[in-house]
Amino acid sequence: MGEPIIGASVMVEGTTNGVITDLDGNFSLSNVQKGASIIISYIGYGTQTIKWDGQPLSITLKEDTEVLDEVVVVGYGTQKKVNLTGSVASVSTDEIKDRVQSNVLSAVQGTVPGVTVISRPGSSPSINFRGRGNLGTSEPLYVIDGAIADATFFSNLDPNSIESISFLKDAASSSIYGSRAAYGVVLVTTKQGKKEKMNVSYSGMVGVKMPTYLPDVLDSWDYASLLNEAKYNEDPAGGKHQAYSNEEIQWFRDGSKPDYYPNTNWADLVLDKHVLTTQHSLNFSGGSDKVRFFSSAGYLYNDDFMPGVSNDRYNLDLNVQADITKWLTLKSGVKYIRNQSDTKHGTAWIANFVMVPSIMVAQQSNGEWGSIAGGKQATQTFMNNNPLRALSDPNWSKSTTENSMYSLGFDLKPLKGLTVSGQMDYKRYEYKSKSYTGNRSAINDFTTGEPIPGTESTSPNSMAMHWISNSTMLTTLTAKYDMNFGKHAINLLAGTSYEHYNYERLYSKRTDFVSDGLEDIEQGNEVSKETPGGSSIMESKMLSYFGRVNYSWNDRYLLEVNVRADGSSRFYKDNRWGIFPSVSAGWRISEESFMKPVTWINNLKLRASYGTLGNINNVGYYDYFRLMSSGSNYNFSDTAVKGVVEAQIPNTSLGWETVALTDIGLDLDVLDNKLSISADYYIKNTSDILLGYNVPRETGIWSNPSLNLGKVRNKGFEMSVTHRNQIGDFSYSISANIATNHNEITDLAGSDNMIQNAGDNIRWILKEGESIGSFYGLKTDGLYTQEEIDAGRYYIYGRAPQAGDIKYVPQREGVKYVCDLAKGESTANASITDDDRTIIGKDVPDFTYGINLSLQWKNWELSAFGQGVSGTSVGFESEQVFAFMLNSNPRKYHLQRWTEENPNAHAPVPRLYGGTSMDEYNKHFSDNQLFDSDYFRIKTMSLGYMVPKNVVSKWGISSLKLFLTGENLFTLRADKIMKDFDPESSTGRGISALGTKSIAFGVNLSF
Repeated sequence: MGEPIIGASVMVEGTTNGVITDLDGNFSLSNVQKGASIIISYIGYGTQTIKWDGQPLSITLKEDTEVLDEVVVVGYGTQKKVNLTGSVASVSTDEIKDRVQSNVLSAVQGTVPGVTVISRPGSSPSINFRGRGNLGTSEPLYVIDGAIADATFFSNLDPNSIESISFLKDAASSSIYGSRAAYGVVLVTTKQGKKEKMNVSYSGMVGVKMPTYLPDVLDSWDYASLLNEAKYNEDPAGGKHQAYSNEEIQWFRDGSKPDYYPNTNWADLVLDKHVLTTQHSLNFSGGSDKVRFFSSAGYLYNDDFMPGVSNDRYNLDLNVQADITKWLTLKSGVKYIRNQSDTKHGTAWIANFVMVPSIMVAQQSNGEWGSIAGGKQATQTFMNNNPLRALSDPNWSKSTTENSMYSLGFDLKPLKGLTVSGQMDYKRYEYKSKSYTGNRSAINDFTTGEPIPGTESTSPNSMAMHWISNSTMLTTLTAKYDMNFGKHAINLLAGTSYEHYNYERLYSKRTDFVSDGLEDIEQGNEVSKETPGGSSIMESKMLSYFGRVNYSWNDRYLLEVNVRADGSSRFYKDNRWGIFPSVSAGWRISEESFMKPVTWINNLKLRASYGTLGNINNVGYYDYFRLMSSGSNYNFSDTAVKGVVEAQIPNTSLGWETVALTDIGLDLDVLDNKLSISADYYIKNTSDILLGYNVPRETGIWSNPSLNLGKVRNKGFEMSVTHRNQIGDFSYSISANIATNHNEITDLAGSDNMIQNAGDNIRWILKEGESIGSFYGLKTDGLYTQEEIDAGRYYIYGRAPQAGDIKYVPQREGVKYVCDLAKGESTANASITDDDRTIIGKDVPDFTYGINLSLQWKNWELSAFGQGVSGTSVGFESEQVFAFMLNSNPRKYHLQRWTEENPNAHAPVPRLYGGTSMDEYNKHFSDNQLFDSDYFRIKTMSLGYMVPKNVVSKWGISSLKLFLTGENLFTLRADKIMKDFDPESSTGRGISALGTKSIAFGVNLSF
């Protein structure tokens, strides 16, 4: 007899009649009919179902080895998780289904340590493995059911069709993909059919989406008061009511003259703040001894906050396997994704909600579009950017994106242990769009009734069509051989693949349509037909050979060796081939004889790996060719003659960017697998990064050539911890992960201090010894006080500062205060210059983390997942930080300004300036424009109820789950100064798009 199990759940199947075992493992159930099924379960042990024959029961539970037997998908195969020697993390479909988030890439955000997903409002999510590896693109490779895909295809998969997602993070696990895997690999396995009766399942939800943040602009009376203050700060002699009198401010406040002194909130007028989202998925699966199938159809509809804009997505999946003989299996798969976007009329730019102030009339009382702002005629900019007017424009657009993938393959088993597999995959992407821009009539002056020049369209109406198509044909052939003798196990893999990629793009435009109702581009004026530059054709090919050897002795000592050779048409013949090897080893200490007495340790494994990977994504398709470009004119006898010029000199020396990655890891499972820990430390060195070098324009070369010169290092630590337990009817699982990363540019080959534009005045810098994404600007020390100005304890920056202006701190030695200048000494010695700029922050986080909680009690379940980042900043400029920039509307953030009445030297916002001159002193890029973008966000929270089987079985249903789920409902932000920006916003103006949060009700049922 074994030890008694305390707290095991004992329940009559299909009912709520259940108990838990006592201290001696005993239990007693009442009202149980003879022949009823009794379900006994406990965490760490296999669940048993026993038919009760009316006699007392004696039950022995067996340890559940599922955790140790878990199989993980790796490159060109699968491996038991306990025998992995590389760093591989996996996410199951249970972790991403039932989410309102329709983008799979966003759904995995924060679930895997070392894999950073950024979901910026208005942008497609981006993913990064273990830090930024180079100065350009560092996107991972996507592989779906063995076929090469891309982020767009992966993001738009139906989550209900996904079986598992594996993230290959180190060289040992990734090098089998060679030149494509420098920045990680995302492996997706979709659901396959099984030998079982026909199973039909449906999953659907209907919900509502809301903006996470909206620009918190000032009301018109506050706008008027602050503009008076700003003008006074600039010209005190003009008095404190240079823009608006107290009477006018009162008219704004009481709304008594709405045609002249309104209080306009553009977000309230224009946006739909609660919009519909719905998604549905219908799956069919089953199979016999010979044939197995899985098929799925999905639909997603997303309404937009902007009226008249909607998006639809359709998904179709089909996987079929057929055993022709005992030694031959045929496989086929079809995946089709169609995205449709429809804009029925004109749309407003979100930034105009701030750029057009609240003093602007949206629509006059006579029905005309607003022509008055603050009691006088509005500027042309205000009138032309009126967000409400934009909705009435006769513009429209339609676009369709089709992503499809077709696969056909076989598994041949001629000998015991030998499997020969072949697969042909064809992936096609096609984008088609058509857009129309109509004419605007002039706005009539509300006061005079006359048309206002400059408010009408100055260009003829036009229609444009855009078409992009690319396709990839991939053929793969592999041979695997598994053999075991005694305590030795050897697995061999050898393979080859050939890939052919084609890209084509076309653009067409016509103008002068006789009616806004026409949709045929042929109805435009043929004389004005255009085919602007940008139409192109590209092609590339790659041939690869790869192999892998796995060796295991008694499941205790593990060794894996990988190598891949890639030859790409993008390189000159002398540099075409790259070879990428890796080696990894593992020691399962828990299998040693001296560990047998330590029964609370189920698995303890040390692992280490080293390997090299390549990157081709930053190399052009024809960099080693001499390229000519048309469109340039030559002068022959005073006559312009069209000709061509050399646009690119041949670059035959280009080679592969190379990533060398070292990883040391630990895996630990203890307490009957109730607690699992996985930790990794890595060093990733990227070398031969492409850097451009300047070529004098006199040579006629338009684009700068590149050489393999740069180096970047990433170092970091990752850890994930999972605890799971069951106490009677209650079970829970808690997991957390954290990942640190230190990014450093180690070599720029003499091109140090490369300054890059990140906006109008925001700057980044690439500097040896510093991180990619470092902000380059001026350091500050609060604001000047009147006492400092009076004492001359200030520096000059274009002009002498005033009290409340930003106090820039010089970084050069020898810069003096004005009061310390000797008589006759140049004020240049007391001046701030661009040479005082330094690194003031970065947008790369120090660490990222995630927390997952799952609770189950009887038929109820509650789950929540949170994700966050720390150590990062975001830079804002223009109207996002500068009040009255381009006459824009200040926001409540600006109420924290310095004033004469509140001369706070540490006020977040400096002295305001306004008027046409818009003083530039406080607009130089500095740490005053950086904001803390650290956050912790509850990405999803879900409450579900599984309807008892004895209830749903009466309806012919095998299972039914009802759930309520929310997305991005709560956010804790580190920044307490500017409260109306989404912490995932990108650097720049910051208000070009809106983040979303949502709540939905859903149903999962199966028959």
